[in-house]
Order: sequence, then structure tokens, then C-alpha cells
Amino acid sequence: MLTLLLAAALAIVPLPTVAGVVAPCAGYSENCDPGPVSGGAGDGSVEVTVRGSGVTSSGGSFEVSSVARGVAPVCFYARFMSGQEYATWWANGLAVQTMPGFWKADWTGWFATYEAHASDTAGAWYVPQCVKSRWTGSPDEYAGYRDTYFAVHHPVYVEATDPVPTPAVDPAVLAQIAYDSMDLPHGTIRWNPSVDGGATVVNLDTWVWVENAPTSVSVTAQIPSGTWARVDAQLSGLQLSAPGADPATCPDTGVAWSPGATTTSCSLVFFRSSANQPVKAGQVLPTATLTASAQWTASWVSSLDATPTALRTQEITTTAEVPVAEIQSLVTLG
Repeated sequence: MLTLLLAAALAIVPLPTVAGVVAPCAGYSENCDPGPVSGGAGDGSVEVTVRGSGVTSSGGSFEVSSVARGVAPVCFYARFMSGQEYATWWANGLAVQTMPGFWKADWTGWFATYEAHASDTAGAWYVPQCVKSRWTGSPDEYAGYRDTYFAVHHPVYVEATDPVPTPAVDPAVLAQIAYDSMDLPHGTIRWNPSVDGGATVVNLDTWVWVENAPTSVSVTAQIPSGTWARVDAQLSGLQLSAPGADPATCPDTGVAWSPGATTTSCSLVFFRSSANQPVKAGQVLPTATLTASAQWTASWVSSLDATPTALRTQEITTTAEVPVAEIQSLVTLG
């Protein structure tokens, strides 16, 4: 309880400075923002490494580019003072001016070893801090999260050669980073019939397939402490649409046409030619724009929970310009 009271007090009472060394966000303050996330310990941010790979419809594989970015936890350990600065601050009575006297016993308990670090200018005291502006939930939820954090995180001294305490990052945050990093290849739309410059034909089944389309991918986001979240995603279907054709739904990316093939999982029928369509940039014939939209289902697991949690459906769209010809037949009566 005293921890929470002190947190509230230091959130509204400015800390006296020792030769100007106390940063504006030092201590238990929750109403200041350390600034932009940089991926370093100064602002409480943690570096997240993202890696992934996937499989394509042709049996090939691809890599999701490895990236590193900073994520800003709501609560973390912030640098307070060096051992020498704290000892001077306490000896000069500045600490007593900051708090009611009945808190002194608890405060000295937290910093009980301060005399052992009184001459140390390289190491530092780190204290828990929460940044309210980073919370995305309700005020009541934030208060509960903050109070729980302060109740179990007390000041610690970090020697110059020791690592700064790593903030905890919610695996759901890591999962979102992994999900947002799924920069998937689009593949290339192919079709058959494909005659006279690639034209298909009115009133015939036009086979459609997406060459080298991604069909599954796994992306992992991990922080240095070892906590990770992995997003696993699979292609769940393909929607086809084009002017002059009824929409079609396919269970996969289609089957590449080959001589003698008789069935496919993905096709549509054009009921009029593309003659009334404009000649688009890079084309020599009027074309219908064929759009293939791949729907992806995804879920995530983490190092803390192996139970899959569903994520929102993602859609990847690829287009191609398809000439559509109309074959005229002449019937004569004998």
C-alpha cells in the first residue's frame, strides 16, 4: 500500500534536483511521457525482432524480412539517480522534503543498500514507472494494471556492468507486431484459354490460378528476455471478379492448366467480350481487369500460452489484364 501511496505522491510532487541530474520522468511519475520510442532503455522501450517464412502454391518458400523495432511498455523500470547522486540527495535532506515522515522507514527499506553505492557514479537506481498515455484501455483497467505493477516492482540498483531490468511486454502486443509484419508476396495471375495475345473466350470456362502465391506463413516477434509470440496464417479461399463475368469463389489458388487436364478448382465464365473496355496503359488490346482476392485466416500462440487465439481475416489482392474474345460461328443450311 505504501508503494502505491508513494507512487501517487511522486506523480504530483516535483523531485528536487541534484545538480540538475533528475530527469523529468524519473521516479514513480505516471503523467509524463518519455518521448518517441527508440528501442533503447531510456524511454522504457524494448527492441522486438521479427522473423518469418512461408510456402507458396508452387511448392517454393519465401522469407519474411527480419526487422527490429521498438515497442513501448506501459510500465517499466526508469533510471532514477546514480548511487552517488542518491546518497547526496538523501544526505542533504531533499528526500525528506519530498515525502511525509511516516514514509521514511519504507523508503529507506527500498533503498536500504544506498550507502554501499554512495561513491558509485556509473551504476544507478532504477524505479518502476508507468506512462498513462500508453494505455489503450479504460482508466479503471489502467489503474488496476498500474497498481499491480507497483505492488511487485520496487527500486533496484543496477551496476554499470549489469543489464537494465527488461520490461514485460504483453504477448498480444508481440502478436500484433508479427501480424502487421506479414508482408506477403502477391503471386501472378495466369489463365487458360490464352490465345491471340493472351485472350480468353466468351462462354467458356476460364481456368484461373495464381502462380507462386503464398499459401501459409509463420511470423515470430520476440524480445531479448525470450518472450515471443508467433502468428500462423493460411490461405482460406480466393475470390475472383471481373467486368463481364459473374464472381467466383475458389477454395485455393487454383490448378495450373496443362494439356489433357480436365478439372480445376478455380474458374469463371465471361459472358461478354472486353471489346467495350478501354485499352489500358501497357496493353495493346481492350482488357477486362481480373481481380483475385485471397482471404487469410490467422491465429497466434506465445511462449506463455500455447492456446491459439484467432486474429482478424487478412486479404491480399492481385490483378491482371485479360483480353476476352468472342468467337463468331457461321451456320449454313444445306
